[in-house]
Amino acid sequence: MAKALVLRAITGTHAGKRHTLTGRVSTVGSAASNDVVLHDRLVNPRHIEIRQVLERWFVVPMGQGSQGLALNGLPINGQSRLNPGDTLTLGSITYGIDFEEVQEQALGAPAANGVSVPRLGEYFIRRGILSREQVLAVAERQSRLQRDGSRLQFGQVAYEMGVITRSQLDMALSDQRSDFNDRFY
Repeated sequence: MAKALVLRAITGTHAGKRHTLTGRVSTVGSAASNDVVLHDRLVNPRHIEIRQVLERWFVVPMGQGSQGLALNGLPINGQSRLNPGDTLTLGSITYGIDFEEVQEQALGAPAANGVSVPRLGEYFIRRGILSREQVLAVAERQSRLQRDGSRLQFGQVAYEMGVITRSQLDMALSDQRSDFNDRFY
């Protein structure tokens, strides 16, 4: 079992809506590329990141002007730890923070070696290029090829299957490289 962070909207236009975050890093903002998209004029395109480090969760403001951001009613200026029962205000929306146990899945589960950079398939899902089912189909094809002695990378298999273009592969690899550099350099 893995721990997930649950954002439960208690005020604002999203009241009653839940977002369950299981990734090591999740982005929240008004841009469509975020893991959680908020349609609120007080929310920046990339407002915050929510990061899981071991069994702890943190909120991190992104860039200048992350106004309308508060934890338990107090403004957030830097990385702050999230605990069950906390309230997190983003623009005009206030969320209650809860944790829950979720079943780990092969895709999206933390890596066994502790590396916090997601697998390449996750980047295709985040960008809306592939569905989870398509990523699983590519992974199954890659596994079959490996059993037959071929050592092809995920992106190469997806490209050869025709489910992604070269430019989409380049974008996902760039995102993954950027995450790696952010975490390890």
